[in-house]
Amino acid sequence: MVKGVVRTTLRIDNNLKTRIELLAIKNNLSFNKMLTYLIELGYNSYMEKFDKYYEMQNKKIEREEEDEQD
Repeated sequence: MVKGVVRTTLRIDNNLKTRIELLAIKNNLSFNKMLTYLIELGYNSYMEKFDKYYEMQNKKIEREEEDEQD
């Protein structure tokens, strides 16, 4: 697996930045590692919700198709 560094610019307000910094201090992590961790958590929860949404949509479509066939 090739690992690379991607530079991005993220604009966050000072209140959120301070809360992330305090979380990082509490968990003995650097600000960047804590930010990466939070982004990964958000992405994972987003994907779970995304998958559930499409599962429900597929079930809905299947039910509609079954109703049309009856």
